[in-house]
Amino acid sequence: MTRLIPIEIEGRKLVQLAQLTIDQANDLRSWLPSDSLKKVSLHGVDLQDCVDFETYDYWFKSHHILSKSYQTILDF
Repeated sequence: MTRLIPIEIEGRKLVQLAQLTIDQANDLRSWLPSDSLKKVSLHGVDLQDCVDFETYDYWFKSHHILSKSYQTILDF
C-alpha cells in the first residue's frame, strides 16, 4: 500500500479520500467518526472528502502494520 503525500491548504495538512483506492477509502471511512470528513476549497474547487493528515497517517500505520502481521502469520 502506498502512503499519500499531504496537500497543504491554509496551513493544514490534509489528504483527500478520492486519492485512495476504493477499498482503502472505504476502510478509512468506516474507521473514522462520521464528522471527521472535511470540506475545503482549493483554487475555487470544493474538495468534499478531506481528512487531517495526522489522522490518515495514524490509520495508515495501524492498517499497514496489521496487514503485515497477518501476512507474516499466513506465511507459516
